[in-house]
Amino acid sequence: MNVALVAIALSLGLVAGGFVTMLVDRVPDKTRLSLASRCPYCEHRLGWTEVVPVVSWFGHRGRCRHCDHAITPAYPAVEIVTGALFVVVAVKFGANWVVIPPLVLVTSIMALSVIDLYVYRLPDLITFPAIGISFVSMVVVAFAIDRPIAIGRALTGALAYFTLLLMAHLVSPRGMGFGDVKLSLLLGLHIGWVSGSTYLGWTPVVRLVFISLLIASVLGVTGGITVAMVRKSGVDALADPEAVDGQPTRVLAQSIPFGPALAAGAVIAVLFSGTLLGA
Repeated sequence: MNVALVAIALSLGLVAGGFVTMLVDRVPDKTRLSLASRCPYCEHRLGWTEVVPVVSWFGHRGRCRHCDHAITPAYPAVEIVTGALFVVVAVKFGANWVVIPPLVLVTSIMALSVIDLYVYRLPDLITFPAIGISFVSMVVVAFAIDRPIAIGRALTGALAYFTLLLMAHLVSPRGMGFGDVKLSLLLGLHIGWVSGSTYLGWTPVVRLVFISLLIASVLGVTGGITVAMVRKSGVDALADPEAVDGQPTRVLAQSIPFGPALAAGAVIAVLFSGTLLGA
């Protein structure tokens, strides 16, 4: 294992994780995006020593230095997971051009997944720019590695995944939100990309899309059962953000956000495409 590559990937991932926490903190509330960090409670602008990923949270014992309010451990957790994903992607794809699109993917889905878990929404403000940045990076990389056909495969993956989830949404709008349908464009784009940049033929694209959706479905069902059991024990896990006096407003009171499961399925498909396709 290339130790230097791992160190660089981890450092970049932790910084990306800090960016993700900023999106999670500001996008749902429609707060102006800015590189200047702030305390989510007293809104005091933080200095550079207070925004070092992971280290700052532990260094200040999980509290704001200005208002002494406890800061959720979700912040360092997101940074650590993002950093770990960067390392896994770097080890898988190596220090070359093809590593760029997967890094865009993991950064995007970390922000979208965490927001979905908190507010049951997948903001267009993140989904659509992520699609655009992903596609531009794929075009650049496709020509850099002299494999422009991968662009068409990426678009095919996006169309295939979008069609599948759109049909599910039309059949059961409450069971499959349209935010998930839009997310499928991003996920399908990356699934098609890894298929087209690695394998020959169009079949791997469609197969990998189906496999990714199958994995997501298993994870979603497993997660749903787990959350239902936890809720039954009296713990308000993944509380409905629109609940009134503790009573869920949704028709499916035991539902959970499906975006994180879709994202996890796509990451697994991208990272282990060869194993899943039997290649």
